[in-house]
Amino acid sequence: MTAETKKSYIEKIQAENSVAPKGCSLSYYEVEKLAESLSDGTVFGIMSELKDIQHIKLASLEKERDGILELFQNRKQRQEKSQAERYERMLNDDNFLPQHEEALLKEFKSDSTKLAADEKSALRKFDLGVLEQLDQQVEDQQKYLEIAGIPFMNTTSDSDTIKKQMFIISIIENLPQPAAD
Repeated sequence: MTAETKKSYIEKIQAENSVAPKGCSLSYYEVEKLAESLSDGTVFGIMSELKDIQHIKLASLEKERDGILELFQNRKQRQEKSQAERYERMLNDDNFLPQHEEALLKEFKSDSTKLAADEKSALRKFDLGVLEQLDQQVEDQQKYLEIAGIPFMNTTSDSDTIKKQMFIISIIENLPQPAAD
């Protein structure tokens, strides 16, 4: 990295650092280390690849969740159709009594409530799994960025450290990539 490029990065990082969220401010030494870690552009490539992987993963998870919603929507439609057919048969039955209607409607309500509860449970289970997968993805990203030599990038679940890491990532995302030498 040329001295001019490093100076430019330091100035840009310091500008971002001047509006750092509480607890995220970098010392001048840390600003210098960050500027040096960006010297050859490798970090920018890694960040781009990690972002692409994240977008693909999120799209996949969204599609999977939509599939669960569609499955339950289809079950609900089948259930409503079946209930309508049963109700129609009951009304046309010569042995129809008003208490039969009341019992059948109570059964329909119970079936609908159970299906709604099943859907809620399936979505909750899926969403909890998503959170676990996203936590693992954050951990993987932390490892890659640590290997790339970015200051403060290490595997952690400490929310303050993660907040600082996110701030550093936002700084890097706002910087221009170095020109090829």
